[in-house]
Amino acid sequence: MMRHFMLAVTLVFLCIGHLVMGQTGESRVLILGIDGVRPDCLEAAETPALDALMADGVYSPDALNNDITYSGPGWSAMLCGVWSGAHGVTNNNFVGSNYEEFPSLMKRLESENPGLNTHSICHWAPINDYILGEDVDEAITVSSDAAVRDAAVGILQDGDPHAMFLHFDEVDGNGHGYGFDAAVPQYIAAIEAADGFVGEVMTALMQRPNYAAENWLVLTSTDHGGIGYNHGGTSIEEEAIFFIASGASVASSVLLKDTLDVLPAPVNCIAPGADELRFEGNGDAVHVQESPALQLGTEQDFTLEVRIRTEATPDVAIIGNKDWNTGLNPGFVFSFEYPNGPAWKVNIGDGNERADANGTAGIADGQWHTLSCSFDRDGMMRLYTDGEFSSEEDISAVGDIDVGSGWYFGADIMGEYGYTGAIAEVRFWHGVLAEETIGAWHCSALDATHPHWDALQGHWAMTEGEGVVAGNSTNDDLVGTLQGASWYAPQSQITFDYSGTPRIVDVAVTALDHMCVTMDPDWNLDGISWVDGCSSTGVAREDRHVIKSTLYPNPGTDNFQIKGLPPHANIEVFDPNGKAVHYAQPGASGRFVPHANSRGLYLIRITDGGNQRTLRWLRQ
Repeated sequence: MMRHFMLAVTLVFLCIGHLVMGQTGESRVLILGIDGVRPDCLEAAETPALDALMADGVYSPDALNNDITYSGPGWSAMLCGVWSGAHGVTNNNFVGSNYEEFPSLMKRLESENPGLNTHSICHWAPINDYILGEDVDEAITVSSDAAVRDAAVGILQDGDPHAMFLHFDEVDGNGHGYGFDAAVPQYIAAIEAADGFVGEVMTALMQRPNYAAENWLVLTSTDHGGIGYNHGGTSIEEEAIFFIASGASVASSVLLKDTLDVLPAPVNCIAPGADELRFEGNGDAVHVQESPALQLGTEQDFTLEVRIRTEATPDVAIIGNKDWNTGLNPGFVFSFEYPNGPAWKVNIGDGNERADANGTAGIADGQWHTLSCSFDRDGMMRLYTDGEFSSEEDISAVGDIDVGSGWYFGADIMGEYGYTGAIAEVRFWHGVLAEETIGAWHCSALDATHPHWDALQGHWAMTEGEGVVAGNSTNDDLVGTLQGASWYAPQSQITFDYSGTPRIVDVAVTALDHMCVTMDPDWNLDGISWVDGCSSTGVAREDRHVIKSTLYPNPGTDNFQIKGLPPHANIEVFDPNGKAVHYAQPGASGRFVPHANSRGLYLIRITDGGNQRTLRWLRQ
């Protein structure tokens, strides 16, 4: 998962004092972490303090956390400068952490110079409990963002800090409570409140008696974005973050993603050109009232199929008839593997027993996919992805799965666990459809030639394009009522190149660079520096030359080869969601098999010293 191997290698330097861009002063660093800020929402808010920091340094609204978008992995990546494959944190329980081998930047600073005064002030306690608490001279955990401000102002006024980390949590809390969206006033208000705290901290910083003689770098960023009421998936709304590096020694620049291509709107092979029914992750749903036709009891075999188009994979309810607060609850649900996919799953339970099976990863690519599951009540449930068998699980111990609340598309029966994306073509059959039938019909419109036509109990095409009803072609008693879901015409897709923008792991490396820490290549840091600190290895270079490499076959299916590959080049492969999925060390061959299953546009970045080229490969 190493993004910048060559650049990390070149980050080996000697401490040359504190001469930075002609300014002499003692290097110090302040890191402002504002939890759960979507960059587009930041730009929609009134934020004079953050605007001033943007204007005074390097700013990117297109930075990425293209790893795991939960707070535990996110703050670990930011503060340690490595991805989850190194620091070991994959969720918010911190089980598997590997801070001994990949410590925080604060521990590295203290190891370099124990005389530094280091501080961490956090609203979210786990940061101090697990990441920074033992690495700093003073760890303060508080219960509000205002208290973070108060503690920071006190230290800046009365102390002698060399490195400080501040964590503000209330933006994320409002996102979970009201929605991560620019149209949500509570969320925008929380961003503006955080900006006010930042302004007061910066005032205290600049009023320090020796401020003019102190070479402060202020780094400001966030751990993840959000979609609907949640985060943890791989959508761009969750992965997009902002990055600011501000200070007297920082040259001003704005780092933006590049537009690569405009692709046609995704095509639903069953209903090409039809309007889509979109769910925004906030409880939007289609409710089918309880009916005898939906009752499955303890013995009724059935098969359920649904087509979805999404880029988000958190723990949601795509379609089902249960309270998804626990898998033991009676009913069934199509979801994603807890906590953030990427595989889809099916759960079935009766209140005492449950069974779970995971489908195939790689469906959250913005394209349409068919998810099918057959339920043999005294045998197996079998999952199929786009007509191909994925997995199976014994469900013979599961009894009555009727709840009496009807079926819901896009949320559970409580209106929670909201799905984000489009849903169409829900098919409900009595009996177990054969694998051959599922494969042959997963992308074909239903008609009377289907071998199980007489067993079809419900068919919701969801292609009406208007109104508040999702019709059922087989049974007028099974009409669905829209509860917030909306109709949208399919839109073309813009593909972006994020290769020239920061990553969350760059925060730690940028701070260490500014503080003149000698970074050993054996540390295997994944980040790079975006300031002219003690190293000149920033990526915003204008002297890069064209690498004349090409790749084939393009489009392809399983692999590609690169022609004209420089002998010492490094190759990074990013999947359609922007996640780094493959890295090739110098001397690698020109044939590559991406470590991902997603269809769509892959970006292949080739780096040869200071030269760089990004190629595109379409995986069919």
